[in-house]
Amino acid sequence: MALYLATPEPKHKRAWKQYQKEFLAADELTGRKLNYRAFLRQRKRFASEKTVPKDYVPDTLFFLMDSGADKILGRISIRHRLVDSLLVRGGHIGYAIVPSERRKGYATEQLRLGLEKCKDLGITPVLITCHKENIASAKVIQKNGGVLENEREVDDGKVFQRYWITL
Repeated sequence: MALYLATPEPKHKRAWKQYQKEFLAADELTGRKLNYRAFLRQRKRFASEKTVPKDYVPDTLFFLMDSGADKILGRISIRHRLVDSLLVRGGHIGYAIVPSERRKGYATEQLRLGLEKCKDLGITPVLITCHKENIASAKVIQKNGGVLENEREVDDGKVFQRYWITL
């Protein structure tokens, strides 16, 4: 098995449907549900500073794929720049692993590969945040060189940890 990051393409439609189905079953699907063609159009719009919707920052999304199977194991989104709100909650990178594939080391590898993409995009240092109670995510960030700067409470009372990684 070799893991790699793939830009979403039409050939990933079946795998993407299964990916969404799994998050929906776990009640973890966030945002609105899109058909795959709309999803691809959205990803293209969000990837460019010229076409990203107002109140958003451009970002590039990748699927974590297994070379031995047509399955999306996770996704990672790299924000090209930060605004004030992302400095507390969000940072440069957001990522998720499908529920059935968690606790297998995929998130650590996905983040490592994502940091390589950050380097290619000229993003350094990289800010990554996670909820304080999300111990698994904090460990993934730390394994990839994340250094805790501080913790910040947001309006809803949640505490976010802010980690920086210098590439």
